[in-house]
Amino acid sequence: MRGVVAMESWTGAVSLLVTALSLCSVAGQQAGSHSLMYYYLQSISIPEMPAFFRIGMLDDLQIDYYDSTLHEVEVKYQWIADGLSTDYWKEQKEITDRLHELLSTYLKQLSLFGFSYIQALWGCTQSGDTVNAILKINVPDIGEFSCDLNTLKCTGTGFLAMFNDQLSQLSFTGVTALKNNCTWYLQRAVQLGKEALERQVTPKAHVLTRRPTATEGESLSCIITPFYPRAINATWLKNGQVVSEGYKVTVLPNYNDTYWMELVIELQDNDMNIYACHVEHSSLPEVMMVKGGVGEPHGAGPMLGLMTVFAIIFGVM
Repeated sequence: MRGVVAMESWTGAVSLLVTALSLCSVAGQQAGSHSLMYYYLQSISIPEMPAFFRIGMLDDLQIDYYDSTLHEVEVKYQWIADGLSTDYWKEQKEITDRLHELLSTYLKQLSLFGFSYIQALWGCTQSGDTVNAILKINVPDIGEFSCDLNTLKCTGTGFLAMFNDQLSQLSFTGVTALKNNCTWYLQRAVQLGKEALERQVTPKAHVLTRRPTATEGESLSCIITPFYPRAINATWLKNGQVVSEGYKVTVLPNYNDTYWMELVIELQDNDMNIYACHVEHSSLPEVMMVKGGVGEPHGAGPMLGLMTVFAIIFGVM
């Protein structure tokens, strides 16, 4: 019997897993589009992490969790637990078990080369009448296998591109049914989660200065939180002009299903007053602008540092 997990139990390690696998820079759902995605990671020796885990995401909302220490999928919300059939959860368990076996086999072979984890992504998206289903397997620093289940074609990138001939001969028995099932469950989940997915949380923004370190000069930090949905357009302006590159962006989940964002830009001159943090979000009636040079110097807190390190270690799919 699957369990519904209380909110307070979805902190700590699980929050870090969501950070690592579900957030792709500042990306978010486009208006009218939805996705049902499952993120997997198989590891050998990452401290305090399960050897295998899977996270389910409806758009940018985490809906369930499974790892190698559990025997069932744990569901975060009662509306999704009750609204999807027992067959759905059974199917997810079967898919997860198959990917666990596949990723474990690959990782055992790659461990000889010093790799400690391998990632995968499976799911479907819908925008209007267009439906896509995808499967990806990523080996950090090596490459990625990517399968478009609409065209039934797989390709490799990086070092894995050498296997493209073999990938072109793969059999996709049962893929159509799998894709159709994913699409049906996506549409059903969107109906069930309409209230949660359509809520709006208006962000606040603060600009603070960061003292120089041994490796970086003085910088400005724009912290934006809380906000929902995750789709947000935030950037730095310098003398009123958009800065298109040269700053770091971090997006992390908060404990209450909202998001936290930081943009850090290293100052190229001594006048921080010429900088401004520019924020656009669906919950804001107008663009929010916060000028630089108004906050007190600060250092990155230990928890922020820890979460950022995990995000860097795991990367994105």
